[in-house]
Amino acid sequence: MDKRLILQIRRTSRAKEQEFNVRVPEDAYVLDALEAAWRQDASLMFRHACHHASCGSCGMRIQGRERLACITPAFEGAGRNVIRLEPLRNFAVVADLAVDTGPLAIKLERVRARVTTGDQAGQRFESCIECGLCISACPVAATNRDYLGPAVLAASSHNMGDADVRSLVEGQNGVWRCHSAFECTEVCPAGVEPATAIMNLRKDLLVSVIRRKGK
Repeated sequence: MDKRLILQIRRTSRAKEQEFNVRVPEDAYVLDALEAAWRQDASLMFRHACHHASCGSCGMRIQGRERLACITPAFEGAGRNVIRLEPLRNFAVVADLAVDTGPLAIKLERVRARVTTGDQAGQRFESCIECGLCISACPVAATNRDYLGPAVLAASSHNMGDADVRSLVEGQNGVWRCHSAFECTEVCPAGVEPATAIMNLRKDLLVSVIRRKGK
């Protein structure tokens, strides 16, 4: 059975909030509702691709929390059948709900977060889908654009033998900048647990310092 749902979205093209009144099945996801809204107004901008939480492109703030639109139930927490959608924080907004995640990709390259193995060029490390949710939720990223950020630091743990990567991780915009808020782990849809990775990096760095001093 279809139900009525109102999407509240601040439009960059209009510099004001717009409401979309759509009807979607009770088991629909936010992305389904967005596609219904797009059919009403094709100028509405948002990103999506896989529809099953593997590409990370549909990240946004849903009811004030970083989520993937493709796996968030449309009526979850929708008081009076109204949901508020906002673009991710700490990224430049391209338009409406679409943000520029290019800086995240650049930082991942700096810590050698991609590898080439045979015909799998550009394979990701671990399970990170590079959605940017952790960056949006991070209080440090909100105040310092140069901070490597949770996803990047988690990925860097695989390349600490690289002197350049280690220098970045140990630097002023690396692991010691983290405030241990664990917001990144709370919103991660892929179970990467970036906050835990950062804490482990800190521990390993401290151990290596102690060992050097003990020689």
